[in-house]
Amino acid sequence: MKRYNSLAEILNEVYPLQNEVTAKLEKVSKLRHFNKNQHLVTQGRKCTSIFFVAEGLLRGIYEKDETTDTRWFASEGDVLTSVTAFHTGAPAIFSIEAISDVDAYVVEFDDFKEIIQKSRDLQDWLVRLLMEQLYVLEQRYIIIGTGDALSRYEALLRARPIEVLNAIPLKYIAQYLKITPETLSRVRRNRVRTDK
Repeated sequence: MKRYNSLAEILNEVYPLQNEVTAKLEKVSKLRHFNKNQHLVTQGRKCTSIFFVAEGLLRGIYEKDETTDTRWFASEGDVLTSVTAFHTGAPAIFSIEAISDVDAYVVEFDDFKEIIQKSRDLQDWLVRLLMEQLYVLEQRYIIIGTGDALSRYEALLRARPIEVLNAIPLKYIAQYLKITPETLSRVRRNRVRTDK
């Protein structure tokens, strides 16, 4: 897994920005460390920041009736926040939890919005980011809604590098795929047999 040594590297993974825009974002960002199992965003609470992941693994979770559902995974180079909170100011509708220790550049919404109001370049960057996230969400709906356990698992293998998936606890992968941990173990075992 790659570590990103600067906010500029992460920004340019999405869409190259002019140096002056990158410099403004770097000036208002803070590199923060989050411990394993710590929430960067907590469901039902106010979120005021955007997180640019330099190192580590995270998951988006939705909690209801004492049940936790893994909705997505994130790793180095990903950009995370509560879109609901960013767009409307309402409390976050899901949590973002560190699966491992995480280092992330943090930019407050107010700072980001002030810069984006004056930068067509950053506006284009945000559109690219949101389009990519909508594409991934659309693919997830199709895969989870129509595929069997094996096809869902194989789609996940195509979407994330194997070294990332190997670092994620199997119970979280099973939650994401909407299958039991036992079914996931069986799918993985059968897949290994057929690959030989």
